[in-house]
Amino acid sequence: MQQFGIIGLSVMGKNLALNVRNSGFSVSGFSITKEEVDSFAQYEDDKLKPTYSWTEFVNSLERPRKILIQIAAGKPVDETLHTLLPLLDQGDILIDGGNSNFHDTNRRFHEMEDQGIHFIGMGVSGGEEGALNGPAMMPGGDEQSYQAVAPILKAVAAKNAEGQPCVSFIGPEGSGHYVKMVHNGIEYGIMQEFSEVYDILRKIAGKSNDEMSEIFAKWNQGLVQAYLSEITAEVLKQKDDLTADHIIDHILNVASYKGTGNWMLEDGVSLGAPISVIAEAVLSRFMSKASTREGKEITWQGEVPADLIDNLEQALQLSQAVAYAQGFQQLKLSADAYGWALRYPAIAQTWEAGCIIRSAMLKDIERAYADGKVLVNMFQDPYFKDLMEKNLPALRQVVELATKAGIPTPTLSAALNYLESIFNPSLPANLIQGQRDYFGAHTYLRNDRAGVFHTEWYEEK
Repeated sequence: MQQFGIIGLSVMGKNLALNVRNSGFSVSGFSITKEEVDSFAQYEDDKLKPTYSWTEFVNSLERPRKILIQIAAGKPVDETLHTLLPLLDQGDILIDGGNSNFHDTNRRFHEMEDQGIHFIGMGVSGGEEGALNGPAMMPGGDEQSYQAVAPILKAVAAKNAEGQPCVSFIGPEGSGHYVKMVHNGIEYGIMQEFSEVYDILRKIAGKSNDEMSEIFAKWNQGLVQAYLSEITAEVLKQKDDLTADHIIDHILNVASYKGTGNWMLEDGVSLGAPISVIAEAVLSRFMSKASTREGKEITWQGEVPADLIDNLEQALQLSQAVAYAQGFQQLKLSADAYGWALRYPAIAQTWEAGCIIRSAMLKDIERAYADGKVLVNMFQDPYFKDLMEKNLPALRQVVELATKAGIPTPTLSAALNYLESIFNPSLPANLIQGQRDYFGAHTYLRNDRAGVFHTEWYEEK
């Protein structure tokens, strides 16, 4: 009998199955697509078993069964659960490893609970390579069922610099998929920040693709040690197969998206989370598809500041921190709203390897939230407060220079505005509330006494 089962054998499911096998556990695989099972069967050995029917698959697993569903999110997951239920026994464990909406996971968690089936919604990050060699995983559901599958998940997970597996129990219901959604939103934000810095490097600093590649590679050994620094350097230096140029110059400047960034923005709005960097990153992808491209190319005629490269490195480091801070701020608001006891240091540690937003900064974030520290905002932590104070002048100068050049910086500007606002004791919101009371009698609070007030702003004639 096999110790683990995987439904869905496209690249992600197949690579996760191979990872399970390579980590010393036996695994059965099944797909409703026969060709996927045939491809999987090429790897068959005593620890890896292809199956060609639902019944064969379920019967091949030891009890309680531990099954990972690695298929497209949405209706296919519900259809799979409907098919599986009559074949399962109470106490079996199902794991949804797709990019499911956390609302769906909440519903499925309780539906399966009513049937005596344990259900885990698990975010998985790292792509195809991570699935094979070690992803970051974010499981949520009930902790008892997580402990039953933890030995397998910890074995296949990516390991951070200290050798700790990048998987940890997140919390109840759909919290695992919620944390993956936030991960993806942060990913949107940081990727957009990188693209804006790239735009400034080529249009103001006049750097070539190879020169920019060297700059990002150097930053990856400096203030912005991150997977995205590493791959940005690789993308910029890659030569084209079809021309004598670099491939970056022939990639159409339209950025696609799959929806998880949108979901974070939607729930952030419902929670009142000030996730301005993530919002601008999502809107920038929309903008890339909506742009008419009728304008003139930017040509910078001014001086190139001697400290521009250093300022860009500092600005990127700080704006990256803002993307993380906004993500963790939304996690705090969601935990309060949905009654989830989220473990913030564990979340940061889970992202330290295997996932797209892995960076050296996550160790600092883990320390910021250690020992049960409650932060309304990550920049309340001494390390990040100091980072803000040191790097804020550089970010201001970069945004100012880009504005003069006519280069849009939606996320860099949003990061700057966030930091200028979040600790500001005198934002002009009092005028907005006065306007609301004027036209709609919405009332207001006062800063000098308790109570709710309304002013008769004008006399009716």
